[in-house]
Amino acid sequence: MFPLRVGWLAVTAAFALTVSAAPRRPLGEPDLRFWLENMITHHGFSAAEVESATGMTAAEVAAARERFQLATASPPRAPGARLKVLPYPGGRHPRLGFFDGAVDPQRDTKVSIFAPWDERSHVVVDVPEAIWSNLGLTYLAHTHIDTVWSRQGIALEPVEWSRRDDGSLASERRLPNGITFGVRVTPTTDRVAFTWWLRNGTDRTLSNLRAQACVMLGRAAGFEAQTSTNKRLEGPLAAVRDPSGRRWIITAWQGSARSWQNPPVPCLHSDPLLPDCPPGETREAHGWLWFYEGDRILDELARLRREFIDAPAVASRPRLEPVPDKLVVLSFDDSVASQFHNVRPLLKRFGFGATFFITEGFSFRTNKTDYLTWEQIAELHRDGFEIGNHTMSHLGITANTLGLVRKEVQFIHDRCAEHGIPRPVSFAYPGNAIHPGALPLLRELGLRWARRGAQPEFAYETGRGIAYEPRHDHPLLLPTTGDARPDWTLENLKRAVAPAKDGRIAILQFHGVPDREHPWVNTPPERFAEYLTWLKENGYRGIAVRDLARYVDPEDEPAEPWAIIERRRASPPE
Repeated sequence: MFPLRVGWLAVTAAFALTVSAAPRRPLGEPDLRFWLENMITHHGFSAAEVESATGMTAAEVAAARERFQLATASPPRAPGARLKVLPYPGGRHPRLGFFDGAVDPQRDTKVSIFAPWDERSHVVVDVPEAIWSNLGLTYLAHTHIDTVWSRQGIALEPVEWSRRDDGSLASERRLPNGITFGVRVTPTTDRVAFTWWLRNGTDRTLSNLRAQACVMLGRAAGFEAQTSTNKRLEGPLAAVRDPSGRRWIITAWQGSARSWQNPPVPCLHSDPLLPDCPPGETREAHGWLWFYEGDRILDELARLRREFIDAPAVASRPRLEPVPDKLVVLSFDDSVASQFHNVRPLLKRFGFGATFFITEGFSFRTNKTDYLTWEQIAELHRDGFEIGNHTMSHLGITANTLGLVRKEVQFIHDRCAEHGIPRPVSFAYPGNAIHPGALPLLRELGLRWARRGAQPEFAYETGRGIAYEPRHDHPLLLPTTGDARPDWTLENLKRAVAPAKDGRIAILQFHGVPDREHPWVNTPPERFAEYLTWLKENGYRGIAVRDLARYVDPEDEPAEPWAIIERRRASPPE
């Protein structure tokens, strides 16, 4: 526990409202609206606090508030609704006291969990506030103690919480030595569940793994007393009551190292442990936060211990592999015959996977010089390659064509079934045209992945693109990282796959090799052979779109699929 310091009560209220961490300016209108609504409507920030968090001027904040017509208070919680969980926006110190124990507090690991009985009261959970291992202090969400990184002069880049479609929040950080850790925060009607996981990307076993998970109470009305007398520690369970003694906030982690409190903050802790983690493996821990209202707190603590702490291990999401560096998805559009004659042999020689997106558009049905036969498509499937859906007629997805999508997609599904090919799970948007209305239609048709182009972040003519960022890009809006063109050289390919590192994946889009009917996307066969040779010699792994399921849960959808696109447009990649 941090030591109690004489004089902490003398810290000024003005300091308690500010944070010295660098502000983060919202990128794009959706991002701006989300953060302003988060700060003003839900957290009740003052104008000065909003300016501190965003780096915006008072005039900019006032104009945006007027433009968005933001409410000054959130509506009451509806009966049966999930507990409200939001990323903590910064701009206001999450503690009431002992500020030298949290200098430059990062918002990267902090979430606000709002009480069911008060729309404005919330606790700020720092998860994880710190991580220790046999390497030393491996991560810290503030700066008053040196970590293994600050001792080396290494500053960690900021990360943000990702809002998921099921109401949960997810975060992930990769440290410079290859350790990756993340948290999933999942609200229900009566509790919030945490999963903290850590993946060992180093070459040595990690031991003595423990985290510090801090529940800060300063903004929860009735729970902010800087005292130990309103708190109760019962093994892994840590609880705090309001003055009436009828309302309680309780937290616990399975496998907790200890439960404790720090009155000056004020805060509660139930800190998780992880088993030793060999290289390449992942470990995880599960925790909770509950709100209780009633007179039988001892019975409630016993119930929580029985039903959560002492229960069998919590079922987790499917175990996923870490995303390796140099991972490249190879995809081929438009059913071009050269994909069978020229692409297939090279892929087999180098041991690369790939997805072939099939359409009967263009002159597919009459021109068997330039287009595949269904027998050849079936042979590609038997070779182990993925057959994806590119619609019957190469239908561009627009507001005017949404009504045709089911028929167009189902046609290719049916043709695959006729030739012994599994129902496709991957889709490519014809002409790279995308529309929000397509996402529920594609899900309904059983598609788990959909590759788009690099538009609107980059113009189609450039062939440039963006690396796929799992858990940020929607699985049905996978961006193209490089769209091969006839004037491409090996340098263009190198540039396209260079971002395939630090958890990002490069997705390449090819057409015919060669492509006589569409020369503007032609790839010369000798150039394509050069590309694959270079990828193989330099340690790249080529996979099909469906193989992403080894690394990413396709059901893990961001709540705002277009938000990352708008952020990139507001701050284009170089």
